[in-house]
Amino acid sequence: MTHYFIYRLGPKSDLGTYLASHIPGPWTRPWRGKVGAKGLESVHAAVNSVMACNSMSDLLRECVALTGDVDTVAAMALAAGACSEEVAQDLPLRLISDLENGPFGRDFLIDLDKRLMEKAA
Repeated sequence: MTHYFIYRLGPKSDLGTYLASHIPGPWTRPWRGKVGAKGLESVHAAVNSVMACNSMSDLLRECVALTGDVDTVAAMALAAGACSEEVAQDLPLRLISDLENGPFGRDFLIDLDKRLMEKAA
């Protein structure tokens, strides 16, 4: 998903179709119900959530509302949403500034993100 948005391969609404053309799966079908522990379920729910939401705050609410293994869904969906020009980046700064900052905490993640995006450029 992030690849699709980083390289601007199409509109958010076509994400499922793009994925289906490369990887067999239910990407264009709406997700229904609680998310189980199977990875395919988490990815399917994340893809659908990204396509349905236009802001990071709505995306986070959508993922949590699914119930089940929502932390995995939210991690994937928010990573993709952060790379989409069609998703408003409206999460409160407090969600970042209040992260713990140990050896693999906030500053590590900010630096990792910067280095990954440099490689994508």
